[in-house]
Amino acid sequence: MSGMRKRLTFTHAMRYLGVFKRDKRGNFATIFALALIPILVAMGAAVDISRAYVVQSRLRSALDAAGLAVGTATGKTSTEVQNIAQAYFDANYPAEKLGVPGTINVVDNGDTVDLSVTAELPTTIMHIVGIEEMDVSATSQIKRQGKKLEVALVLDNTGSMGQRGKLPAMKDAAKLLLETLKNSSAATSSGDVKIAVVPFTVDVNVGKEMKNENWIRWSTTTQEYVCTGYWWWETCEWKDVTTTVNKNSWKGCVQDRDQDYDVSNTTADPADDTTKYPAESNNSYCPSAPILPLTDNWDVIEAKINAMNASGNTNTTIGLAWGWNMVTFGGPESTAAAKADDLEKAIVFLTDGENTQNRFTSSRNQIDDRTELICDAIREDEIKVYTIRVIEGNATLLRNCATESGMYYDVDQVDELKSVFASIALQLSNLRIAK
Repeated sequence: MSGMRKRLTFTHAMRYLGVFKRDKRGNFATIFALALIPILVAMGAAVDISRAYVVQSRLRSALDAAGLAVGTATGKTSTEVQNIAQAYFDANYPAEKLGVPGTINVVDNGDTVDLSVTAELPTTIMHIVGIEEMDVSATSQIKRQGKKLEVALVLDNTGSMGQRGKLPAMKDAAKLLLETLKNSSAATSSGDVKIAVVPFTVDVNVGKEMKNENWIRWSTTTQEYVCTGYWWWETCEWKDVTTTVNKNSWKGCVQDRDQDYDVSNTTADPADDTTKYPAESNNSYCPSAPILPLTDNWDVIEAKINAMNASGNTNTTIGLAWGWNMVTFGGPESTAAAKADDLEKAIVFLTDGENTQNRFTSSRNQIDDRTELICDAIREDEIKVYTIRVIEGNATLLRNCATESGMYYDVDQVDELKSVFASIALQLSNLRIAK
């Protein structure tokens, strides 16, 4: 046995310390003399065990990342699954970290993925009694929840998104989310995962081909500050001004509905103009990219994301209103299914600025109030809401809009967007860390 290196498992080390702590036999002098070395060993063991805790935590985190990656990989061979898991584990547990892990073990059971790994941790002090290494093990289990998925990507297309590389970064990150969901366990059958895209500015572009729909209103009354007379005795006052839009020159944009329909998804009544969506006459308020209703045509979704351009002011309320419509059964232009136990609906909302303009006002606070109301209503409708603030914007408003605090993301650099969308995609892909 003299040529063999002594090893100690993490579990045995903890038991050893427990026995030593409870041992109270013998007199004081004998204990002091005989226990000096064990005391030093115990001190060393405490150091090594603390290091082992760190290693175990890092191993488990790397296994979780590997498991989530494997959970989204469907239709793969066992060898491909193993390679994917090992690659993600290695990326999250690089060589410079403590311990030397072995090859991870992956067992894909269909509904769950079980992963385990053991790392060899060289001891720092315990080697004085011949214990050269500790074996530190970690496990992870990923559960596939098997739900269908409808997601509306509500994406800011305002002028400020054209600055500091925000729009290209958002497009790249959104396409990464698409790729993850396309390959996820939720997408095992055609139509199981559907995505809608809602570009927004002050208005939303529903497409000029919608001009004959009965949920559109062609005359709009707004409050405008009107001045009459001459400059030396001019009189100014707020007046109701009615604008009628010509269908033939309409570019496809609609404004906020009358309050309080602007913060609801109540179906428009063809006989009641107050419930309808007013057509927009000012084309400068109109996003260039029309909305895309829910679809599982991944090429069409990517093309829609690529078509987005940056222009105009910010009205987050209308973006959320149409994102809600897209995942609502029976909503205008919606292809959404009715609610079901095996169907999850979500909105991923991204903006980079403060509210600046809607149909009624340019007061940020007043528009924020409308956004707050619609966020509350969407959550009450049991639609999951993820919010992303890119560099600028009302952090409190967006944080409170998200379903949970962990579903709000504050991005300081555009290169963080990929990791944010990857995180959301994994959450949406019907995976959860079971243990």
